[in-house]
Amino acid sequence: MNSKKQKIAIFTVGVLLVFSIISGLILPYLRNNGNSTVDKGGYQNEEKIAVPDFQFTDGDGNTVNFDDFKGKPIVMNFWGTWCPWCVEEMDDFDRLVGEYGDKVNFLFLDVPNGEDETPQKVEQFLKDNGYSNITSYYDSMLQGCYMFGLNSFPVTVYVDSEGCLYNAAIGMTNYDDVKQIVDSML
Repeated sequence: MNSKKQKIAIFTVGVLLVFSIISGLILPYLRNNGNSTVDKGGYQNEEKIAVPDFQFTDGDGNTVNFDDFKGKPIVMNFWGTWCPWCVEEMDDFDRLVGEYGDKVNFLFLDVPNGEDETPQKVEQFLKDNGYSNITSYYDSMLQGCYMFGLNSFPVTVYVDSEGCLYNAAIGMTNYDDVKQIVDSML
């Protein structure tokens, strides 16, 4: 009997997860005929969608608010050292952060994998690979993941300087695609 209740609970959680993904904040931006990025432009409908404030932490465990980054275009990348595609795109991101400097806020939100993903491990990964331009933050409470309905990684979300959702890409991206979208936001 207990096993049956567990199966029902797991099924219910799965259905809720699928629903949250389908109705997630970035759904309008992901209807793109199979491409990982909607297009190289921006808004996909006439109504802008404001990204609500949420919290994450820095490497020292201090709380950081998303709203603190508004005022400039934001490139928000959800990633983890455990994700091979996330690791693959880090060279391009390090280069982009260096090129755009203070014109764009790049937020790298590390997502825990439930095992050994720690701020110390992430910082060591960045140091070992020479990513001197990247500062990682931590979506430890998964507020960003839940808000956007994410369940696969990497995901890159583009937010305009007013804090409205501009574009999004599920899966690995590259230097040229990110640059084109960022340039269209500037």
